Amino acid sequence: MIRYILVDDNLKTLERVKSKIDRISQAYDLQHIKSYSNSKIAFEEAIHEDFDLLIVDFEMPVYNGLELAQEIGINKKIIFLTSTSDNEKKVINNLNITGYLSKPFDVEEFKTILKNKIIGKLHKDSTTSLNTPITLEIGTNKDIRFLPEQVYYISTSKNINGDKPKKNSVHFYGKEDELVHKNIRTTIDYLNKKLSPYDFQKINQSTIINNSHFKMRDNNNVELFNTKETFEVTHKEKNSFISRLRNKLKY
Repeated sequence: MIRYILVDDNLKTLERVKSKIDRISQAYDLQHIKSYSNSKIAFEEAIHEDFDLLIVDFEMPVYNGLELAQEIGINKKIIFLTSTSDNEKKVINNLNITGYLSKPFDVEEFKTILKNKIIGKLHKDSTTSLNTPITLEIGTNKDIRFLPEQVYYISTSKNINGDKPKKNSVHFYGKEDELVHKNIRTTIDYLNKKLSPYDFQKINQSTIINNSHFKMRDNNNVELFNTKETFEVTHKEKNSFISRLRNKLKY
């Protein structure tokens, strides 16, 4: 299944594009996740959605398509929609995109992109990204690097071993609640946006967990393999967490 998100500041364009895709959705196993007519809302919310393909207008207020794709489209397939051809070179030079479609949306061109650049390639790209180290820029003077599987959770709170980061900092924890990176001066919200494509997810105001290490959950709590810590899932994050978990585990 190919799960897609649409972003365009023109409501009529959103409706027309979705209507055309709906006609071929069954044949190409496409699932519409959400449409956004506001790039700022898409920037804030779409990072939490579980999707494979971003179809986004190039020219929009607040965040243009390129800026939005660089924030929420990491390790996703991206198709830009634009009414001008002048942007094509700029797009290709700045991002490894999947496709480029001129408005009005041509469903036959879209089908060609699906066949040549998307179908059969989603799982392969995802597997590759999980085996690639993540590099995070922390301020102007520090970078940290780690494999996704090495970090089990990230928190600003005291953990079961009594470890607590300094103010305005976080700890990265690995297997058996071991400290992987200590007192990293950043925020949970920033890390949630950056690490979401690698299967990390915010479950409360102070904690992000790596869903790849999920063991079990009850109504309000989550446990990970090879850790003693138990994590609370707040009401605000619960629906998103369960939805993403079920999509990952296919149940």
